[in-house]
Amino acid sequence: MRIAVIEHAEGGDYSEYIFSLIEENARQHDYQIKTWSNSVPAFQQQVPENAVIILSAGSSSAFMLKWLYSVKFPSILKKVRADIVVNLNGIASPKIKIPQTIAIGQPFFYNNAKYHAGVEKFALANFNHSLKFAKNSLLYSAEKSNALPSEKEKAETFFFTAPAAFKTFEWHEKILVKAQHADNKEFFISVIEDDDVECFVLLLQAYSKFKKWQQSSMQLLVLPKYERFSAAIRARHTTYKYKDDVQLLEAVEEKQIAEIFASAYALIHVAGVYAQLLVISIAMKCSLPVISLEDDDVKEYAGAAALFSIEKNASALGNILIELYKDENLHARLKEAAKKQAENLSSNTHAEKLWQLLEAQIKNNNY
Repeated sequence: MRIAVIEHAEGGDYSEYIFSLIEENARQHDYQIKTWSNSVPAFQQQVPENAVIILSAGSSSAFMLKWLYSVKFPSILKKVRADIVVNLNGIASPKIKIPQTIAIGQPFFYNNAKYHAGVEKFALANFNHSLKFAKNSLLYSAEKSNALPSEKEKAETFFFTAPAAFKTFEWHEKILVKAQHADNKEFFISVIEDDDVECFVLLLQAYSKFKKWQQSSMQLLVLPKYERFSAAIRARHTTYKYKDDVQLLEAVEEKQIAEIFASAYALIHVAGVYAQLLVISIAMKCSLPVISLEDDDVKEYAGAAALFSIEKNASALGNILIELYKDENLHARLKEAAKKQAENLSSNTHAEKLWQLLEAQIKNNNY
């Protein structure tokens, strides 16, 4: 079968995650992954029978996006003889006559216009129509599936799931990791958007309250969500009172990240507009307690493995750190809850389920 994938430059976390599932299955089934080029004539682009064809487009004006979905994309899909199309930005078009599956990420449920890019605005404006014309919709949350304005029966839940490299460590496996990254000390772990100074300051302030209460050797290791922290974040770290106990880890390979998560004491989740649900899923896979500001999506992913600060300020978050550190039994219960929660977040199950869903749509369309 030929699977077309439409992606825009500003796809977001869920778009990237769904594509990673498709890419994983494509490799397992010996499918070729081919990027369609608009600068090469169609007759010069050979598309094998079993292939994933990527149609990429940047962030455009509403006028250009309307033209893409009314004219350009339908034309390309005919040329490549695609059997199905997956839109990673949650957009379906009545002009596309093959089965359409749409990925619906967090921006669809946080209606704050100032955070939406051009493609997101277009997708939101056409959301009800996309739900109508799509054969299936993929959502990151079961609760959000039930909150769709229409076409709920088409919804399929595909949670963010941790890569295979992440797992739970026994105590003796953590010794070397602590020696390498935390001076042989226990540590909290946190992931911050590369340039999110506001969240970074909130994290440091909460950690400061913990350090003032307990002059312990507990460290804080902070990873950038993508690649490297901004100069503004590094400047804040340089002038921080407890900077010697806070490590900014950059350019770390996935294997090392997996080891660091598996060796941590707890995850401190501080995020801006959207919760970092892949990070929460990783924490569950590593049997790691989560401390977070109150968030419905985090509650769904972490369940009983999380402690929440109802008040969205550093003092309240710091109190949760203290509460967890004071109670070893609470820490043990949260670790066990994370281990159980991870059973619902299997990447292998989700990848195969998605592939079977796409195959079924094609089969039904041929009858």
